[in-house]
Amino acid sequence: MKYIGWIVSLILLIGLFGVYKTQYAPMKRDIDKLEKEIAMWENVLKGEKGLIGDRNRFPSERFFKNNKLTPYGEVDILRKFSMEYKNLELYISAPRALDRAADILRFLDEQRIVYKTLRCIVVIDSVQRFEYKFSK
Repeated sequence: MKYIGWIVSLILLIGLFGVYKTQYAPMKRDIDKLEKEIAMWENVLKGEKGLIGDRNRFPSERFFKNNKLTPYGEVDILRKFSMEYKNLELYISAPRALDRAADILRFLDEQRIVYKTLRCIVVIDSVQRFEYKFSK
């Protein structure tokens, strides 16, 4: 009877250690790994080192009508476009964001511009916005 408190405490301590090793530690490793991956993607989206460009942000209804580029959007993209640019980053909101991105790429393809290199990055999120950035 004298040692029952110590035995219960030891069993609880062993149980807590087992829960830590089987539950908390693997979850903490996964969270750390995800945080590193999120930081990596944030750095990718911020742009590569040495690339410059201006981000333009517009209300999506000004650029799209039925998920097609409006004449205003077409003119604005062509006005900002230069053959010196190497990247095009699109930030498009839902709904039907892939249709909107495809319409922009279709429009650029219809212009019959011969690109040396042009990489397109499309980021889709639920915030109602449309942004694009050409990078040199």
